[in-house]
Amino acid sequence: MPTLTMPDLETELKKWTEEFKKPQGSWQVVLYNDNHNKFDDVVLWLQKATGCNHQDASNVVMNCHNNGRAVAYGGAKEKCQQVAGYLRGKGLQVEVDNAPR
Repeated sequence: MPTLTMPDLETELKKWTEEFKKPQGSWQVVLYNDNHNKFDDVVLWLQKATGCNHQDASNVVMNCHNNGRAVAYGGAKEKCQQVAGYLRGKGLQVEVDNAPR
């Protein structure tokens, strides 16, 4: 009669827990393209919301324009929610999501 081998549950739980743990700064603000706001306005709003420089904000907006969306900011969940709130207040479509592993 074959022997059934049970997995080590403690080891399996530890692997599963580590796999799904996220560091505090693993959130992102995703900006979606629109045809309503001017490029330069969005660049300025990104600079104000995130504190990034003009070149970085321009790159995000261009990437968003070309691909339909772009990661505008990454960091702690609370800061991402703050950035997203500011950008939503300007009429932009954004979402806060876990960053990919």
